[in-house]
Amino acid sequence: MEMTQPEIIQVLRRRTGLNQGTFGSRSFDTSFESGRTKVKKIELGKQIPTYEDLKKMATVLGVSIGTLMPETEAEAIQSVSAVEGVVLTNEVLDLYPGLETYAEMLNNAAKLGDEELIDYISEKIAALLSTEGAAVAVNQ
Repeated sequence: MEMTQPEIIQVLRRRTGLNQGTFGSRSFDTSFESGRTKVKKIELGKQIPTYEDLKKMATVLGVSIGTLMPETEAEAIQSVSAVEGVVLTNEVLDLYPGLETYAEMLNNAAKLGDEELIDYISEKIAALLSTEGAAVAVNQ
């Protein structure tokens, strides 16, 4: 029987010898208590970690993000990201401060199907890219 994501996270955390509070505070850059609460909810399956949460936890645990996902979830995320999302490299994100936030907002708006919000965020991204792009071109 395949382990669930909460079980995988709990087993790996315990293998590293970290308690919930320490693991949470390191993963989410928060207080011991806040970290403990979040990890407890994740391990009990009461809170589903975001992709960003998984990246942070994987870093602290010293594993790849795929390790934290059951096989079917990892495959689903790969196929969804290929169809629904755009992959932005760190190099691109470094060139355009704020782009990552807008990209996340755009993905959320798309999931909601909010056309007005999608248009608004798209305009913000276009403005950011043209402003920052012009600055990069001048500096080269």
